[in-house]
Amino acid sequence: MTEHAGTANPAAGFTLLELLVVVGIVGVIAAIAVGVLSEQTERAMVTAVAADLRTFETGFVSYASDMGDFPPDSHLDGAYHLPAGAGVEAYLPVQRWAAETPLGGNYNWEGPDHYPYAGVSLFQPSAPASTFALLDKTLDDGDLSQGKFRLGNNGRYTYIINE
Repeated sequence: MTEHAGTANPAAGFTLLELLVVVGIVGVIAAIAVGVLSEQTERAMVTAVAADLRTFETGFVSYASDMGDFPPDSHLDGAYHLPAGAGVEAYLPVQRWAAETPLGGNYNWEGPDHYPYAGVSLFQPSAPASTFALLDKTLDDGDLSQGKFRLGNNGRYTYIINE
């Protein structure tokens, strides 16, 4: 019995075209998934920094309430970038303060003895400016030139606690 032209051979498998279509579809799905994962990772880092800043704010406000004023500027002295000998460590989660921020760099105290405000800055972060714009939307008004979270004259992104 001879096989007629156009009759499918069940043992033949997939054609090259069919395989290319499947690979293309899988590629598109993977590209979308990577984009969504990247965006969610950025949001998670921003949320972690926002939570840290609010926790630090509570600690510094408690310190100021107990001691009568905010501590002096740290000038990045000491292992934790906190004012040496001020006793701030009792008010903050020191391990979190001392660790690298989720956006790179370190937290730094900017005291009212050197600035017209008291606040926490991010010193030498590695995240792009767009991530800090997202952080500003999370914490404040979405405008890095003003408000509670802003890019200061010293080039640092700073969360203002008292002004």
